[in-house]
Amino acid sequence: MTAYLRIFLLLVCLSALSWYSFSSDPSSDEQQGITKTAVNLANCQQQLAQSRMQTYAEHYILPYQFKLLSWNIYKAQIDGLLTDLQNLNADADIVLLQEAIEEPALTKLKPYWRFAKGYKSGGVQSGVMTLSRWPAAVHCTLTHKEPWLRSPKATNIVEYALPNQQLLLSINLHAINFTMGVSDFKQQLDDAAAIMRTHKGPIVFAGDLNTWSDERQALLQQTLTQLGLHEAIYLNDKRTKAFGLALDQVWVRGVKIETTIVPELVSSDHNPIITTLTIEQKVQ
Repeated sequence: MTAYLRIFLLLVCLSALSWYSFSSDPSSDEQQGITKTAVNLANCQQQLAQSRMQTYAEHYILPYQFKLLSWNIYKAQIDGLLTDLQNLNADADIVLLQEAIEEPALTKLKPYWRFAKGYKSGGVQSGVMTLSRWPAAVHCTLTHKEPWLRSPKATNIVEYALPNQQLLLSINLHAINFTMGVSDFKQQLDDAAAIMRTHKGPIVFAGDLNTWSDERQALLQQTLTQLGLHEAIYLNDKRTKAFGLALDQVWVRGVKIETTIVPELVSSDHNPIITTLTIEQKVQ
């Protein structure tokens, strides 16, 4: 073997090793420096505005059809949660978790992930986590506080690139819960709505929305329908309910919902929602 050939093979091996290290990196999108980030409403709007001016590389691009999993996993406290989550994750392309914890068993579910901190108890930090097979263009974290408990509730806003310069906005929200009225709940929704209002492309809005009262559900419906979103329909609705109202929901705009499934599981205090979604392609 010539010296030149040995050098060539060494370079190939080093290149492969470098790619493996990158692709298996347990760090989040923002820690890897591949996603623009923001931690308040104004900065989020600024980053999203800049993103609309960019063209993204092929490995950022989502296909027109993908499968979404949304689930409040109850801080992974119940036996069997990880097994059930791994089984559901195998077919999912984008995973929206509420009451997630930032630990390797979760972050390794997908190649790319982002975490927004919520409530912390002892040494356990929970929040909302969005994972996907593709890197994000932008990740924003919005935080609001429970008015009584003063504990934070997080909103994870993630933008993905689509073919033909389209952009998908994904909002993973764990709603404020313990209130007498709806003013704090409304502020959390209004901040998410401010982001959606300036977005011209398709939207997926989902999570544990804590819509346990008629007033909360009416406010949610009014806010989202005014923005052109519509709710998923469930033929066999096994979603977790409080006072007869479903807490977990999926809403979309510019997206066709092909299928919706709600498996009954005992590994969390909520049942997951699994939807197959197709982006409505814009006319060129």
